[in-house]
Amino acid sequence: MAVSDDGRYLATGGRDNLVHVFDIRASRSGTTTTSPPVVAQFKGHKSPVTSLTFRTQSLQLFSGSQDRCIRHYNLDEMAYVETLYGHQSAVMGMDCYRKERPVSIGRDRTMRAWKISEDSHLIFRGGSRASSADCISCVRDNWFVTGHDDGLLSLWLTEKKKPVTTIENAHGFGCGISSCDTVKGSDLCATGSNDGFLRLWQLSMGESLSERGVESIGEVPVRGYINDIAIGPKGRFCVAAVGQEHRLGRWDRVAKAKNRFTIIELRDDDEGDDDIDLDEGPPTSSMYPSSGNNADDSESENSSSSATPDEDDD
Repeated sequence: MAVSDDGRYLATGGRDNLVHVFDIRASRSGTTTTSPPVVAQFKGHKSPVTSLTFRTQSLQLFSGSQDRCIRHYNLDEMAYVETLYGHQSAVMGMDCYRKERPVSIGRDRTMRAWKISEDSHLIFRGGSRASSADCISCVRDNWFVTGHDDGLLSLWLTEKKKPVTTIENAHGFGCGISSCDTVKGSDLCATGSNDGFLRLWQLSMGESLSERGVESIGEVPVRGYINDIAIGPKGRFCVAAVGQEHRLGRWDRVAKAKNRFTIIELRDDDEGDDDIDLDEGPPTSSMYPSSGNNADDSESENSSSSATPDEDDD
């Protein structure tokens, strides 16, 4: 699912290979609330829809599927725009910030940044030992994070072909990262797994290598698989979708967990931050709960390259 920034449209996808768009505002009539009407139904995918994202402050919608394709829609006109080709396996996640440049991950072990206006895209690879990513989230237009099924947490800069920083076993040995989200334009990241904690990270995105990194700033006990995370406006709270099993399969089960949504408060409402502009002054790590356990420096690998990422034409 994905919701537009203006709160009007809800997009959903599923195993029927379709993308449905609902008008949430139309469901409110006076004092009564009805089921939101379907205002558009997009066909085209040949396999289940696995990911959806809206471009920030826009009605541009992107959908990813197991058919290896990404489809682009314009909800201003309720029209299909184009199909993006490049992934060699199923598309597993997508995100997009302000620029018309969505990023995606696939089972082909690549991350891709799509230059819509130039009809080309950049390819990022984590190396021969890198596993597939299960989640991705944009921090800024040229920065994004990925969580991998072997427990690797990576911070990327689109000008570099390798991750700027990686944290191995971010949720403990043997625990893959199943979900992640960031506060757009800020430095806060949240990740989920099945280790019993939702973990918070501070992202450093400076100009020099010494000013870049990922640091653990807190953890919140949550039992079960955290299959999705959505951080609320200005990082005040987050919503976690928790289940007994991983969202992609039934190879493991946390017996004592409950299938539920969990709302976690991250910041107090009385901190007087109503006028914060995240792009001008991101919240500091002191605003978030801290466990006192920072990421082990020995597990952090700073790897960067002056080379430009591979660029392919669509």
